[in-house]
Amino acid sequence: MTTSRRPTAPAPDAPWGPRWTTDAGMTVLLEESHAIPLVDVEVVLKTGALFDPPGKEGLGRLAARLLRMGTKRLKAEDVDEAIDSMGAALSVDVAHSMVRIHASVIRRSLPDLLELLGQLVCAPALRGADLGLVQRETIADLLSQRDNDRWLASRGFRAHLFGEHPYARPTFGTADTITKVSRGDVADFLGAHVVGENIVLGVAGDVTEGELRAMVDRAFAKVPRGRAPEVTLPVPVIAKGRRVLVVDKPERTQTQIFLGTLGTRLADPVFYPLVLANTAFGGTFTSRLVNEVRSKRGWSYAASARLGADRQREAWSLYTHPSAENAIDCIALELELIEKFVDEGISAPELSNARDYLVKSHAFDRDTAAKRLEPRLDAEVQSMPAEFYTHFVTSVGAVTLPRANEAVRARLSHEDLSIVLVATAAPLLDRLQRLPGVREVSVLPFDSL
Repeated sequence: MTTSRRPTAPAPDAPWGPRWTTDAGMTVLLEESHAIPLVDVEVVLKTGALFDPPGKEGLGRLAARLLRMGTKRLKAEDVDEAIDSMGAALSVDVAHSMVRIHASVIRRSLPDLLELLGQLVCAPALRGADLGLVQRETIADLLSQRDNDRWLASRGFRAHLFGEHPYARPTFGTADTITKVSRGDVADFLGAHVVGENIVLGVAGDVTEGELRAMVDRAFAKVPRGRAPEVTLPVPVIAKGRRVLVVDKPERTQTQIFLGTLGTRLADPVFYPLVLANTAFGGTFTSRLVNEVRSKRGWSYAASARLGADRQREAWSLYTHPSAENAIDCIALELELIEKFVDEGISAPELSNARDYLVKSHAFDRDTAAKRLEPRLDAEVQSMPAEFYTHFVTSVGAVTLPRANEAVRARLSHEDLSIVLVATAAPLLDRLQRLPGVREVSVLPFDSL
């Protein structure tokens, strides 16, 4: 009889590095490494696009980009010159749950970089002209993304799956909502979110705790005190039945398909059993989904299943990109695979292979200071205990086959599904309507996203 094998006596990750709080309430994290004279810096706000007001989606992203545009003393070009002179790089990213400013720099320029970041975060200029520029650039970016069919499919899928829930709202915004954002909106957003208890400063690389403490005290001395805004997020509810949305785009010989349902949240007791099951189903090149779609039939080079997780249940989704000719057959196959996955679960060999993959690959998730910093930032943003991350191998090793399959049955549905594809709609509509269990098929012009 075949049994699932689990690692013996798995060791937790090494203890995390220093953590302290400044007088203003800002959290500082350090992962020290002196292998090379480089340092990565993350300034993270523990709130993000979820706080964009309805009708002004994209506000958080515009506000974050304006931080990059300078202070009353420094214009945007001055900031660029300063970054170049330090041998540094600076980028801004906004997600539903956080705003993130990332920088990397050579060690000797770290004090100067932190001074610059402190000024940008604490005293941004918020010039009206800069806001207008960022709005125009964002709208241009949105228009250019319409050439990216996978982006369109992903954006359409989230809107279709989550409906009226905040997770459905695009962090980028739309051309209409972006133009409605005023300078006052940006100032109010930053005033509420750039406060000590809402900021996490993460540093990884060639610096000691004593050195970093002195630098942070100088550079971030003007961080305003204040409590983090309270995150109140409703539980997502998926619409009943199998529903199809075609993002209609002319002359598509290839399709982009996202298909899925609600998945899990980080604090879910069955989070790790679901991680194991999803990895076995569609998380590796030898997984069931890849074998059936790519290896056996050659319908899509990429075939994957992704299990998202956040404060509330995120999406569980399958992604493929078959030709228009094979699109309906590919969707039908995926529906069959999901039904079997939910009803029958995975096998013992599949569980064993998934566990081996996760345990072995985990070493590459912590082999640099910057990588070790990542879960610490997530823990702060999501208010998760350190053990959730440091005991990854232990948690994965503890998952049994019954627990994995029970988790799939408890959390995933093969009856309530969103099926979203970018395609030329007319040739596919009749066959889409005849797919098993489909209760509605709708069409949306691609240029409306």
